[in-house]
Amino acid sequence: MVIKWKFLITYNQTLNLPGGRELNKFISTLTIILIVITTFGCSNGAYSYDKAVKRGDVVYQSKVDNLDRFEQFLINLSDKKKDKIRVTEYTLEGDPIYHDLQFDGKVIRYIYDNSNDEYGGNDKGIKRDLCTGIIKKENEQGYVEFIISGCSNENDRILLRVEKDALKDN
Repeated sequence: MVIKWKFLITYNQTLNLPGGRELNKFISTLTIILIVITTFGCSNGAYSYDKAVKRGDVVYQSKVDNLDRFEQFLINLSDKKKDKIRVTEYTLEGDPIYHDLQFDGKVIRYIYDNSNDEYGGNDKGIKRDLCTGIIKKENEQGYVEFIISGCSNENDRILLRVEKDALKDN
């Protein structure tokens, strides 16, 4: 892209067209703007644990922050009320994995995004699915797992793993 603009600038100067300097400034400014937009537009959108908590994400690593927001989402799900949340999970290395859930009163539009996971392997990227519910399942270690289920791509995933004592309704 920059090569094309430089060609136009050189071509314009060679022909000595009227308004050449103004056109030069315009093209230079436009080139800078495009570079800035491309640079920031292609950033991965990852943000820190603290920022995720402040944004209201349900944040999951060694503990869960904003768990009350997740519990409210479950209530809205059972009441068939529209709602949406983001569960942000952090890997041991600190890379975010996003689980976006948007409930329209009937189905959950689920987006799983591990594109910022440095060790995501070949399975790295954004996956979209339609799901029907969230299953609450207690495991042998005393944790409760919340699993997105009934998905059209048959890819049920664990959204959260919480200590049983941390839940309001135990």
